[in-house]
Amino acid sequence: MSNDRKMVRELIRHEHNKNSRKLLEDIADALDRSAIVAITDRAGRIIYVNDLFVQISQYSSEELIGTTHKIINSNYHPGHFFKDMWITISSGNIWRGDIRNRAKDGSYYWVDTTIVPFFNDEGKPYQYISIRYDITSRKESERLTHNLIHYDQLTNVPNRTSFRRILREEVGIAEKQETKLAFVYLNIDRFRYVNDSYGHEAGDYVLLEIAKRLKKMLEKEHFVGRLSGDEFAVLLKDIRDAEHAERIIHEVQQCLEEPIEILGQVHTPSVSFGIALFPEHAVNPSELVMKAEQALSSAKEHGGSGYAIYRRGTASKTLERILLENELRKSVLLGHFSLDYQPKVRLATGELTGVEALVRWNHPELGRISPIKFIPMAEETRLILPLGEWVLREACRQAKEWQDRGYQKFRTAINMSAVQLEEPTILATIQETLDETGVAAELLEIELTESAFADKDEIRETVQKIREMGITVSIDDFGTGYSTFSYIKELPADILKIDMSFVRDMHENVDSRAIVKAIVTLADTVGLNVIAEGVEYEEQVDILLQMGCREGQGYHYSKPTTPQDCERFMRK
Repeated sequence: MSNDRKMVRELIRHEHNKNSRKLLEDIADALDRSAIVAITDRAGRIIYVNDLFVQISQYSSEELIGTTHKIINSNYHPGHFFKDMWITISSGNIWRGDIRNRAKDGSYYWVDTTIVPFFNDEGKPYQYISIRYDITSRKESERLTHNLIHYDQLTNVPNRTSFRRILREEVGIAEKQETKLAFVYLNIDRFRYVNDSYGHEAGDYVLLEIAKRLKKMLEKEHFVGRLSGDEFAVLLKDIRDAEHAERIIHEVQQCLEEPIEILGQVHTPSVSFGIALFPEHAVNPSELVMKAEQALSSAKEHGGSGYAIYRRGTASKTLERILLENELRKSVLLGHFSLDYQPKVRLATGELTGVEALVRWNHPELGRISPIKFIPMAEETRLILPLGEWVLREACRQAKEWQDRGYQKFRTAINMSAVQLEEPTILATIQETLDETGVAAELLEIELTESAFADKDEIRETVQKIREMGITVSIDDFGTGYSTFSYIKELPADILKIDMSFVRDMHENVDSRAIVKAIVTLADTVGLNVIAEGVEYEEQVDILLQMGCREGQGYHYSKPTTPQDCERFMRK
């Protein structure tokens, strides 16, 4: 009986060992087929690589075995990176991290890496196994997203938000070190002439060339950013005095005003600069920017193509602006405004999903004045409050009329500025308008620019209360350079509108397609619907649908039109 039990135990042990070996073989096989695997000795010499390692590195196993991982070192990581890694694994601990390597053909790839020590009988590491997964595509997506958030997509210089962050940081450093800075506001004179004469693509080329010249002259020692369409900013570090700043800007002006060839014709740019010094003129970033802007206005008053340093009492308004501001005040009282409407459609079917109300100033003597000119002025003078209230009431009145006439239900969107949202009575004004016009809240949409949310928590609370009323909220012109996506994730919004500058050439430009794809992916991640602005071609529609974008707006469907012409689109 005793011998029988002994034989049974031997059989069980044999079967257990066989199963354990089979399990280990299966695990090793699965790992070998799914991961990039290498084993090194304690000195870091490679003693084993699998086929995936050979494939991604483009080196043969004979070339790899016997060498160290220096053969694929990209020199991307600082020296302490690998030093810290070796301290970790030689202590018997597991190390994890992302590494950029260099393949044999010179291309780079990223791997998510885990390194596990093997221990000898004395409990000391004698070999290491590295298990890697190719994350190159993820890293590229992260790079695109980072660029989208922090850099202007045309010129590849820091955008408005990033530049303001740089300004805050550098002012703090200068304050501690008791050094001087110069903030320079730069505007391309009569840039609208370039767009009108040569087209927007030529205008983009001029902007790109200006940015290249600025970077070439200043980027090594100073900072360059793009604030808006034809406006750039420069932050000069370690400035001795005003004369020092003037000398640098004089050299920059000479460089920027070198001729540029556009479509076979020579165009000579004209550039104006406004300069304010820290701490001589201002001790906080916002005041520094304001005074540089006032100095820029002074330079413009003298015909442009020059620079001005801030002087106490510098006028910030030109005569033309003063006259136009007076006319704006009169027109708000006399009602010289109207609304055009531009349809939004479902890309897959062409079905109407909403319209955007766009305010137009029809001056009886000056004619139609561009919103680009009068909206910023209305915001600065707070005339946007009575004008915005009129827009809200007129858009709601028109929406109710369309609803009563039996048209299918769709949202009417109006644009609202930060100035309006900061007004304490804005929520009451919206509710009163809905009650008076009788339009349902779900048929109203409020469009807000990214800049409306910049560093203003109280505005975010107001927007959330607007949503709680049943009104849809969308973020307009997304990607033009005001917010970070980490902030967008927290915004109380329902819709994200991709700015037309990204959509305009996406059917021809690989980079534009990648940017739009990144925006759509980011929006989907946080549950935001996406509308593409500036859709002009059927090819763009097809690309947007493939990317998962569901709605669009642009000349492919309809330009902004009168309510009567918009009804023709509705009847289709």
